[in-house]
Amino acid sequence: MTGRELAAETYDELRGLSKETAERVARHMVSAYLLEAEDQETAQAHARFAARLGGRVGVVRECFGIIAYNAGDYRTAVRELRTAMRITGRVDLLPLLADAERGLGRPERALDIAASDDAAALSVSESIELMIVVAGAYADTGDIETALRTLETPALRHKVDGKWQVRLWVAYSDLLDRAGRSEEARRWLTLAADADTDGITDAGERLGRPASVVPADPTWEDDEQVSVLDTYDPDADAADAEVAEPDAGESVTADTDSPETNSESTETDTESTETGAETTETDRRADETSGASPTVSEPTAAEQTAPDTAAPETADADTPAVDPAEERV
Repeated sequence: MTGRELAAETYDELRGLSKETAERVARHMVSAYLLEAEDQETAQAHARFAARLGGRVGVVRECFGIIAYNAGDYRTAVRELRTAMRITGRVDLLPLLADAERGLGRPERALDIAASDDAAALSVSESIELMIVVAGAYADTGDIETALRTLETPALRHKVDGKWQVRLWVAYSDLLDRAGRSEEARRWLTLAADADTDGITDAGERLGRPASVVPADPTWEDDEQVSVLDTYDPDADAADAEVAEPDAGESVTADTDSPETNSESTETDTESTETGAETTETDRRADETSGASPTVSEPTAAEQTAPDTAAPETADADTPAVDPAEERV
């Protein structure tokens, strides 16, 4: 894990930090998102630590706020989301902020957020999300009819940006059920289950259908275990050096054995020469005894010019020489 798994625009916002700090913050943010589904407590710990290191960066505070919101820690979510919005000036977090206020039992604050000037700057899809929160806030106050009217907009029966608003349908179904209109509620829930091919909602499961299988993100397929290295480990290089040293030693040992074999070969040749000399002496004495003069052959031209030097006692040409540097090792 390098931290580069974050979206490029998210990582770019970390450039206000030092390189080392940015990398550490990014790794903690990736870990938080990875662990959120299976271990929310550890995910929050990673997000909290990232916010401690990069508290001046809006996207880091946003990460902590979203993780806290999904874990049901609404007080932390409100604080972090408000801070992120103040740093970045963005308003797209308003639906989450309003719903976190609802989670704290303050539906009136959610309604105030929806009526603020910032809400007018939301995109269409973000406005629909805020509208769902507003309907929930009215329902929290006991005004179910107003809540239903809040959701009865053109988006309920028309596609938005080429997509059916399945979350809107599920929210409308829930309100119909609370109003005692169970048949209508089931019809809208069925529509949501049929249209929700991406598993955005739990409509299918609530109807008893098999859960939608969402393909795993290939980015995380190889991450069997998540760990974050915060400090440089000086022992790592030493361990690598210890692993490499035995190989060099073995190489020197193997090369050193070759001269010993060479020496044994040279000794064998010397013994053969001495044996040949003894045989020649025996033949000469036999000739003298028989009265024949010893025959001396004339030297050839090559023998006359060849230097009479002994063969150097060195390694054969095929035997690799020992590198002095290796011997010193």
